[in-house]
Amino acid sequence: MSGQLKKVVQGLPVNYPVGVVFLNGLPVEVSQFINLNPETGLAYFLNAEGQTTVLDTAKIDGLSFGVAEGPEEE
Repeated sequence: MSGQLKKVVQGLPVNYPVGVVFLNGLPVEVSQFINLNPETGLAYFLNAEGQTTVLDTAKIDGLSFGVAEGPEEE
């Protein structure tokens, strides 16, 4: 995770809504940020099913805030 992105994550309040975390360029859908452990470098997120997702911050390269919408049907 870049220094600027790390500052963003460190500044997130508990239960802050996050839609997607990009992990090595791949999207990981989450619903909210739970906590960041600065000693281990692990970030904890809650997904839509209520399960905790633990990610290594060294591999996070982006965040998307809000809920992602699917393509509109015609």
